[in-house]
Amino acid sequence: METIYSLSWTIFSFVFVLGIMIFVHELGHCLMAKFLKISVNVFSLGFGPRLFGFKSGETDYRVSLIPLGGYVRMEGEQYDDELQGNENEFLTRPKSHRLAVAIAGPAMNILLAVGLMAGIFMWGVQVPLYLSDPPEVAYVFEDSPADKIGLAIGDTILEIDGKTVETWEDAQIAVAILPAKTIKIAYRRNSETFEKIVSLEESVNTGAGFLGIMPALASVITAVQPGPAAEAGIETGDIVLRVASVDMEVEDTSDILKLITSSEGQPLLFTVKRGLLTLTKEVVPELKDGVPKIGVGIVQTPVLETKTEQYGPLDSIRKSVEKNYELTALTFTIIGKLLTGETSLKMMSGPIEIARFSGAAAAQGATTLITFMALISLQLGIFNLLPIPVLDGGTIAMLAVETVIRRDLSLQLKERIMQVGFLLLILLMSFVIFNDITKTIG
Repeated sequence: METIYSLSWTIFSFVFVLGIMIFVHELGHCLMAKFLKISVNVFSLGFGPRLFGFKSGETDYRVSLIPLGGYVRMEGEQYDDELQGNENEFLTRPKSHRLAVAIAGPAMNILLAVGLMAGIFMWGVQVPLYLSDPPEVAYVFEDSPADKIGLAIGDTILEIDGKTVETWEDAQIAVAILPAKTIKIAYRRNSETFEKIVSLEESVNTGAGFLGIMPALASVITAVQPGPAAEAGIETGDIVLRVASVDMEVEDTSDILKLITSSEGQPLLFTVKRGLLTLTKEVVPELKDGVPKIGVGIVQTPVLETKTEQYGPLDSIRKSVEKNYELTALTFTIIGKLLTGETSLKMMSGPIEIARFSGAAAAQGATTLITFMALISLQLGIFNLLPIPVLDGGTIAMLAVETVIRRDLSLQLKERIMQVGFLLLILLMSFVIFNDITKTIG
């Protein structure tokens, strides 16, 4: 029953997030077309057979069966349409009009991302303190690339692959986009500066680079199910400081998990931090599915002390524009590295991953969900601007070529370009869905 509920919540969250993104995107195309007096025959959320909808004026507003996209169908839009030469036909309009319609969809997604993020900054967002701290090593994973080159607790990372890093956020991004690459790292130990060559590893599930260093870590309770922990008063968000049995005491997350699974029926004393309070809870693991468990999820993560960032309306908009600009620059950096093979294709995500993250974001509350929606909206806007036939960027690219050569491409050539683009898009979607399945299984 719990699995069915979780799956239903994930599907609902996915349809909600994707539905809003698609609605806003197609609304941009529709509004611009109507503003320019181009006839819009269909405004559809989803593909395939029409489920329900209504007609207003010339436009059929509908919801279709397959909720993985949407479209606006304009009069005289397809290259094989028999054009009558009427001014309400898309292909008979000047290039500037067609360009405006093509740009309007991605532009609406980007504006939505800016608006949502500005709203988050006005409401107040919790930001982990460690992200803005200097990248001083507080934990080194055993047998990791960092361990192999001798990085130690107390070292401060100065440069990664020739790029200066000033904060943990800088360092994490710099490593993440360079999976399985041999790079140079500069770091400071006491007052001396060292340089080392290190071969980064690739995260099996995400494809991101892995160095193996972290800021101060904590064992955080991420979920509490009915069971011994819930009965003892353990709550989501509690930071586990230590767990003690009759004959041992452990602090590391992996050791805590081992102690739980080897202590059936034996009381364990959990010392947890909850806000400013330090509490002690006695929990007795019970056998479930053949393994002693207490009914919690525990994740080893950086100490999540946070600060609240909250701004007025104008500052929120400015902050949102800056953040979206940074994310856009990072996106194009990753795209460039994908094309050159410097970054793993596993970093690409498709509908399954989006669905999984939608459900997780929705479960964490409105702020997390809206932040996630802003990120997805921005990525959707950027993706649709790529010069791939079938996408808006393909239309923009063809209009640009026609403007440069000062004549229209032949209809046959345009049809071939669109067919090739459609095939490439199908191959891309097949790959990212396979990628999603691989990561989900992993």
